[in-house]
Amino acid sequence: MNDTSTSIKNFLEIPYDKLEELNTKAEQNRDSVPLEEQEREYKIYLEKETCIKAVTVCFSDIEGRFHMLDYDKKFLLVSSDNFTFDGSS
Repeated sequence: MNDTSTSIKNFLEIPYDKLEELNTKAEQNRDSVPLEEQEREYKIYLEKETCIKAVTVCFSDIEGRFHMLDYDKKFLLVSSDNFTFDGSS
């Protein structure tokens, strides 16, 4: 195969143990680290990680319905101050 088929499949792969470590750290920081600092750390991670192209944002509305919205990573980073989660931002 040619080089283009290989570059298309450039997925971010995180081994389970590393994912578990990241989730444990996030859970520990949830109540002890200020929200602004957490947001800054996640933004820095997204900016540095070149293999991430899109982000899925999950939330529940006031009626308890679960929603998942996919956003382009670059759009998410520049629009985070004006984010509505209803698709209008």
